[in-house]
Amino acid sequence: MANVKFNYFLKSKFNNQNQQPIVLTITMGYDRTQVFTGLWIASTKWNNRTKRLKGLDDESKTINDTLLTLLSKARQVSNELLVSGQPFNPNTIKEKLKNGFRKNLGVVEAFELFLERMEKLIPSKYTRSTLVKYTNTKVRVQEFIKKKIRRNDIYLYELDTLFMEDFDLWLRETYKVSHNTIYKTWQRFSRFLKFEISRGNLDKYPFIDYEIKMEVKQGHYLTYEDIRKIENLEIDLPRLRQVQLLWIFCVYTGLAYADVEKAKEADLQIDANGVYWLKAFRLKSKTRVSVPLISNAIKCMDLLRNGEFAIRKDRLLPVKSNVRLNYEIKQLASMARVDKPELVTWHVARRSTSSLMMQANIPLQILQKVLSHKSLSTSLQYYSHVDDSQVSSAMKLLDERLNKK
Repeated sequence: MANVKFNYFLKSKFNNQNQQPIVLTITMGYDRTQVFTGLWIASTKWNNRTKRLKGLDDESKTINDTLLTLLSKARQVSNELLVSGQPFNPNTIKEKLKNGFRKNLGVVEAFELFLERMEKLIPSKYTRSTLVKYTNTKVRVQEFIKKKIRRNDIYLYELDTLFMEDFDLWLRETYKVSHNTIYKTWQRFSRFLKFEISRGNLDKYPFIDYEIKMEVKQGHYLTYEDIRKIENLEIDLPRLRQVQLLWIFCVYTGLAYADVEKAKEADLQIDANGVYWLKAFRLKSKTRVSVPLISNAIKCMDLLRNGEFAIRKDRLLPVKSNVRLNYEIKQLASMARVDKPELVTWHVARRSTSSLMMQANIPLQILQKVLSHKSLSTSLQYYSHVDDSQVSSAMKLLDERLNKK
């Protein structure tokens, strides 16, 4: 590699005080670049042979010391680049002089900084639940590094495909998690690493040879008969009656727990035709929620708002914690003798909405609108439940039409 040469000179440019800027040139063979020092002097004070200021006054001494420090730093940068073994040129030295060398961050260290940044962006960009999920991923990564690699942290540049493969296996063996849980963990870990790449803390994505895909599973949902069993169940306990009404309200509106929990009185609107609408934005996707309330939903809403249950200020409905509701809806499903009550969760209400709409032959585009999905593929992939009776009816209809022809 060619020797690096440094030299100071006065550029032929003048400010309003008739001073010229001192510029540092960096040369390697035929490559050359310039670094402005930010120092301006009168040309009469410049010694072109020594490349320093003339005189022993305080100003000359200060500027000469500054030039010496900058030159020393430039040579240090050049030496460090040479030791690194990576190719460089005068512009590389200039960039390092300006921005410094990249700091080698640890994985856990960088992840914690990433989480701090994420927390500051709540609620403008992220939700609290998203922060919790990424925090859990960081905790698992940290635990794996400590228990399997036997270090408190490793550098970002040490990550590779083998790390992710071992991490995958460790999660499955230690926590017995599902394939899709591994997928979501990898997805969040990868998003963090791509952020570090964008910040210049990592050269390239480290898990290039690791492959994993989401396994698409049909979620559990209830038939209309099972929904009616829960809806018509006679309940004396107020706490379970509250859960019953909330769950049925979600079935007939397609709203997720988070959207019902944050729904405000101002979100309930009545149009010119006297139709009740719930209009807001989904907490998860920020898409517009605009759902007309059918009579069953209005009935549940009126009973929930009749004063029997405590409602937080400005909220539309009395909503408990998600954990509590998921526990109690299983109790109700068991009491109503619903098939497989252990599979009934709060999200089952939303899936059951799509099942009812499909059975009613409501177009998929309307289902997408009601469920506030960003893409039609989401509605099609996760919420298009087709049972045997629907298939039988469709094929019977096809048979009738073909025979008529």
